[in-house]
Amino acid sequence: MINMESCWIGIDIGGTGIKGALVNEQGQMIERMELPTQAEQGAEFILNRVLYIANELKSIVYDSIKKQFITIHGIGIGSAGRIDREKGIVIDATDNLPGWKGLHLAERVMESTGLPVYTVNDAHAAAAGEDWIGAAAVIRSWIMLTIGTGVGGALVHYGEIISGQYGGAGELGHMILHPGGRQCNCGKKGCVEQYISGKALNRIAADYHAGWGLSDLMDAARTGDAEARYLLDNWINDFASTIINMDQIFDPQAVIIGGGVIVTRETWWPLLIQRIDELGGRPVLLEPALLGNQAGMVGAARIAMQNHRMRNQT
Repeated sequence: MINMESCWIGIDIGGTGIKGALVNEQGQMIERMELPTQAEQGAEFILNRVLYIANELKSIVYDSIKKQFITIHGIGIGSAGRIDREKGIVIDATDNLPGWKGLHLAERVMESTGLPVYTVNDAHAAAAGEDWIGAAAVIRSWIMLTIGTGVGGALVHYGEIISGQYGGAGELGHMILHPGGRQCNCGKKGCVEQYISGKALNRIAADYHAGWGLSDLMDAARTGDAEARYLLDNWINDFASTIINMDQIFDPQAVIIGGGVIVTRETWWPLLIQRIDELGGRPVLLEPALLGNQAGMVGAARIAMQNHRMRNQT
């Protein structure tokens, strides 16, 4: 009898990139893929990219590392926006994924692949990954904060991701930081996302110097550009204020920070900790996400695995 290795597909849909991985029971990625989202092309274009990744990963039948044939039991998808986990529908989404609201995501992917599909918010997926084999593996009560194109969050208490009544718990990017401030895609003004996201940092950098992105701004601040450092300090001030507010409300054991901006952390991490202290926040354990931008894929696969096992126990 052939010994088959059980695997699941995890897909992470963000405003900038769509990432997918084939993940085994130990959380190891056998194969991974990534495509740019090109969100401006609209919902059907984005969905077709998701379907392409799902079907390419589904076609893999052999683990060359373990020298085993594999069987794929299902697909987990983490998507930006508010997700109805039970129905697999995108309840709400900002213009980071235009036209995404109302999409029957699980149904469309299931029709294409023939596999069971489980959908969650992308930050919830990242939290599931970090809780499984990442920075939160030994932490009981914590907050996941993802800083990418947008700002996402998840609240985790003893291994359970708190979803809230309508699936929107942890939407930290849409807390109001500056009342009456910048217009947000969600319809409110002054949201956290408009000030500390990667997209916000790119805008700040481009306003200062045409053609610059966030990495250029970080480099300039690190090498002594006074104006770049001033702009970075403003960003850190907003970031620190957000963390202090979250800490005051949720009293977590730790805040784990992930998303694309984390790769530049050597420039701003010590400054963030210092600013939290200066603003009078209580000492809070800050940890970088160990899985980096792979957390969403791994976590989505983990959620699919958990659902598969629960379904087969009943």
